[in-house]
Amino acid sequence: MKPSSLSSSDYERLIDLTSDLTLKSSFNSNSCAEFWLSLKDKNYEGLSEKAKTLFLPFATTYLCESGFSSYAATKTKYRNRLNVEPDLRLQLSKIKPDIAKLCQNKQPHTSH
Repeated sequence: MKPSSLSSSDYERLIDLTSDLTLKSSFNSNSCAEFWLSLKDKNYEGLSEKAKTLFLPFATTYLCESGFSSYAATKTKYRNRLNVEPDLRLQLSKIKPDIAKLCQNKQPHTSH
């Protein structure tokens, strides 16, 4: 049964795509997004464009919501004078600090 979002020619291309063993191998070895993006250079540009519209909105929404959640958790009404920019940069970074190595160079605090 043909999906209503596909034209007849796109549906025929989808049938061709599912029977192509080379593309099946490519689909199994790449991520889903990489696979569909690689099809834009072939005879499947229409299908690739439709697939791309499904993948792109979620990535940008996720990053935005993740950043907002980190900001909201750091900047509460009790910490409204806090300069949140350096802390937020650390929270959103993909680099994980090596806490043991950082603490190794510090001297323990002596009592007064």
